Amino acid sequence: MEILFAAAFLALLADIAGGAVKRYGPGLVVASAIASSLAVLGLDWPSSLGAVVQLQPVAEPFAALYVVDRYTTFTAFTALVVGLAVVAYSVRFFDSGRRGSFYALFSILMCTLMGVVSAGDLLTLFLFWEGMTVSAYGLVTFGRAQLSMEAGIKYFFMAGIGSLLALYGVAAIYFSSGSILIQSVGVSLSSSFGQLGVAILLLGLGVEAAVVPLHTWLPDVYSASPIPTASVVSGAVTGVAVFGIFKVVQPLVPGGGYLPAGLPLGGGVAAIELILAALALLTMFVGNLSALVQGNLRRMLSFSSVAQTGYMLAALSTMSVPGLVAAVFAVWNHGLLKSNFFMAIGRRGSTIEGSELDGLRGAGRTDRAFGFVFASSSLAMMGAPPFGMFWSEILVVQALLIAGSASGAIFYLLAAAVVVNIVMSIGYYFRIINTVVFGEAAAGQPPQPRLDLVPSVSLLVLSLVTGIVPFVILGKVL
Repeated sequence: MEILFAAAFLALLADIAGGAVKRYGPGLVVASAIASSLAVLGLDWPSSLGAVVQLQPVAEPFAALYVVDRYTTFTAFTALVVGLAVVAYSVRFFDSGRRGSFYALFSILMCTLMGVVSAGDLLTLFLFWEGMTVSAYGLVTFGRAQLSMEAGIKYFFMAGIGSLLALYGVAAIYFSSGSILIQSVGVSLSSSFGQLGVAILLLGLGVEAAVVPLHTWLPDVYSASPIPTASVVSGAVTGVAVFGIFKVVQPLVPGGGYLPAGLPLGGGVAAIELILAALALLTMFVGNLSALVQGNLRRMLSFSSVAQTGYMLAALSTMSVPGLVAAVFAVWNHGLLKSNFFMAIGRRGSTIEGSELDGLRGAGRTDRAFGFVFASSSLAMMGAPPFGMFWSEILVVQALLIAGSASGAIFYLLAAAVVVNIVMSIGYYFRIINTVVFGEAAAGQPPQPRLDLVPSVSLLVLSLVTGIVPFVILGKVL
């Protein structure tokens, strides 16, 4: 976090200079900071594979507490990888000034994402959550186009409501348990007021995670934002937001890092299971059914993200270690592929009009590299092997089946719903392939600059490697 926060100021300083320093300096500074953060994370990774490591800089009742374990490390790695690819892409995307302010906001966003992932108490989580929201809002409205401003205002308004709900939830948990530590969530469930507080907290965090019915900001943000912003929001912010829900659930999971394995679940935990299961069912169906009727590619991808959030919630609803692993692995695979997809759209779909499917008809015929990336990304997103999404969907279904054999028919129902929704998603991703790759090409479509495809292809290759050797990747979170 210190590296990324310092990079924001250095990016602004580089923006003051002229010439090549002003053009490339801010992006290189932030890219170097993210790469350095990845290196530091890699060096510290072995220490996170055992028990939960807690860091409290000041021994005060309300001092910030940070928690590091295998789940937080892997999710931080996911966000940093996506962030590095987006920065590499955006260096060529912006042709005009104001790069320094964009990269400064971007670096602060990455810093706050690290804070959300590693927060060990509810107050720290809330503060970094607010920082994430404000910096993401700045990036959404960065182009100052009318539609992006409207989308940003809608996003900020709904995120503000979510933050207010989350704050009420934190207050209720503190009142019930006498503590703001993450592990106090389980203690608060002993009272009905504490159960209400946890439910309100989950709803508040669900706004950023695009949980139905709190998802309505997402299609506007995905479709109206600059491509680099849409790439990082879809690939990193949404995943980290789901991980915020993960952090609330984790203390309730026996063997999840806080409670010993084999501990029986109480009635309050069963109520949270039911809430998550209901939200998961609603979210995946609304997401996929909405995606099926979209004529705009960016809006279609946004509803696809809503459906993916539903799969992750379904895994978390099992309150089991297999569910935690499946959710974190899904964050990784979705982050890689969705960010890759938005960068693949590139300059062709940099506006809402440019991302209409009919306007992209046949683009893959005139530009074979563009068509190959689009077809591969679509196949990967529908869960086709050998891409990583195939294994994350298998793990989600497996976690639900294991929970069903132990806890009841509701998880069998969820497993069937996930399978049905995966089949539905195949429909609209095949539509993308049929339109963009095999459709009749319109006249006057210029080829996509090859360098613009490099960051996108890099994430696609990572997804392919994940699919070929999944247990090497999963070894970091098992």
